[in-house]
Formats: sequence, C-alpha cells, structure tokens
Amino acid sequence: MKQSDPTSRRPGLWTALAATAVAGASAVTIAMPPNTATADPVPPSPTTAAPAAPAPPPPPAPPPPPADPNAPPPPQPPPPPPPADPNAPPPAQPAPPPPPADPNAPPAPPPPPADPNAPPPAPADPNAPAPAPADPNAPPPAPAADPGRVENASGGFSYVLPAGWEVADASRLSYGQALLLKQTGLPGQPATTATETSILLGRLDMKLFAGAEPDNSKAAVRLASDMGEFFMPFAGTRINQQSTPLQAGDMPGYAASYEVKFTDTAKPNGQIWAGVVGSAGARNEPGGRWFVVWLGTAKDPIDAVAAKILAESIKPYTPPPPPAAPAPDPNAPAVLPPPGDRVGVPIPVTTPVPEMAVPGMAPPPAPAPPAA
Repeated sequence: MKQSDPTSRRPGLWTALAATAVAGASAVTIAMPPNTATADPVPPSPTTAAPAAPAPPPPPAPPPPPADPNAPPPPQPPPPPPPADPNAPPPAQPAPPPPPADPNAPPAPPPPPADPNAPPPAPADPNAPAPAPADPNAPPPAPAADPGRVENASGGFSYVLPAGWEVADASRLSYGQALLLKQTGLPGQPATTATETSILLGRLDMKLFAGAEPDNSKAAVRLASDMGEFFMPFAGTRINQQSTPLQAGDMPGYAASYEVKFTDTAKPNGQIWAGVVGSAGARNEPGGRWFVVWLGTAKDPIDAVAAKILAESIKPYTPPPPPAAPAPDPNAPAVLPPPGDRVGVPIPVTTPVPEMAVPGMAPPPAPAPPAA
C-alpha cells in the first residue's frame, strides 16, 4: 500500500488558503496562526545598520546658589542725560573763514638783497681767555629777605610783621620803638583801627625794670607784671598764668602770659603776653635783648601762636652808615663869612693913615693881601 507523502498534500492546502485569502481580502482580514516551526535566524543584511541604543537622559542641572546678602549691588546703568534746555543760548558759531586774497592786490615787495660790500662778522678770537670758573670757596649768595620783614633802625632790630597788622605812628609809643595795631574791616571798605589790642616791640634797656634781670625767664615775668599794672590799672585777680621758652635764631628767650579777671564784671578779662629774646650785657648793660608785649582782652584775645612767631622772628639789625661828606676842593675860592660875623678874620689896615701923612714923606707900600 502506497503511503501518502506528507509533502505532497501541502501544496494543495496552501493553494486553497491563498484562494480564500484573496477572495475575502476586501472584506475580512484573516488572522493567520503563528508559525510554530523553528527556523534558522536570518543573518543581518550588510547594508542595513542596527538601530542605535537610546541615549541616556542628561542629568538634571544643579540648582543656582543662594544670593549673598552681603554682596554689593550690581552696577546701575548711568542715568540718562538731562534734556536739552530750550532756553539755553545756542552754541558759539565757528569763526568765519578769512576773506579770499584779492587777486588784483599788488604783490608784496621782496626783501632787500644782502649788501655785498658789508664786512663779514668778526670771527671768534681763538686766543681769548676762557671765562673764569666759579670759585668753590666763594661765600654763598645772600638769602632773599623775608617777606614782610620790617627794619627798625632806632631799636637796632628787625621783625616779620604779623598778618592783619600794620606799623602805627611812633608818636603814640609809650615804651619801645615800634607799635603795631590790628586792622579790621570788610573788603572794599575803609579799615578801622582796633583799640582793644596792640603790640609793643623794642630794645630791653634800663628804661624798663625788667632790663635789670639778667635771666630771660625772670625778665619776661617782670616785664609782663609791670606792663600789666601799667596798661590794666584796675582791681582784679591774675589767672591762667603760663610761660614758654623762645628761640629767635641763635638768641634764646622766654615768654610769660596771664589774664586779669577784673572785680568790675562789666569789664572783659584783660590779657597780656610778654616775650624777651637775646643775651643780657655785663654789669647791667643793655646788651642785645629785645621784647614783645601783646595786649588783648577776652573780646579780642591774644593769638599766642602768632605772638611766639613774632618774637622768634626778631633779628639784630645795624643800619648802614650815612654817606660820607665829599672832601673840600682845595682849588675852590675861599668863602668869606657874612659882614655881620667877622670874628677872627683879619681886616687890612693902611698905616700910616693917609690923613696923618707928613708932607714930603713917600707913600707907604701897598699892604699884602691877607692869606687865604
């Protein structure tokens, strides 16, 4: 008995199924049973790339750091420019260009030619001596005078005038050789002289009791006491007494000051500052010492710093000698004194007197002229 070949029936079955699928393709989709047969894996095509693996998602961004409360504020934009002022004057216009040159103007005359007959300039003398070099041992030039320095010939000293003060008329002096007064007033108006403050300067001689004190510190205290009693002769109490050393160049010195609280409360406190600089002479001689006395009140107080600067600016000063009188001309004719003043001048006398001549006597010779 002939057995049926399993493979021989398979084409007929597939043919029937294909016909059925074609017939009902437009109406019903037939679900095909899964092929359970195991087949060999199909190798990948060399021209077909394998799908890439999906990229991992990026990590989340870190949160921003918190704002620093102490950080400076960010720079602000510059403010907008102010609007143009409608009432502002227009900007200055540039200067107009110069007018064009006149083509009809005559040309400028050419400069005169050099004189061919003029002598050439003299050449430098090669044998002229060279200028003498500076002397290294020559004394240095004298320094410029201090601005504001005042020379006082009668007192033999000079000083620098304080700012705001002026030298007053010496006829108003009571002591010393210089009087300074303070000037007050508004600019453009005449100044009025202040009467509650003044400065006296001069040589410390024997006209002042303080001149007998050889020590400058004692002389300054004595001078302040005596001047205070002279210029402030009112009952009161001395307060705020002070003293300080001075140095005027190479001259030592000392200063003393105090206030007077008057018993009469209507009077403002009086003030006095006295300074002495220099060295006392031997045997109570004046020597080379000078003084400064500054008087003031509570309404017009003393500037102690300016007083110290004034005292330390004092320098000895010797005025130049007066010009010598010209020598008399030996050939000049003698000048006879006036007729009313002929004492000691010989008067020519004719002897014998003509009226007493004896007749027949020869006349006497003419007298010789008096010697000049």
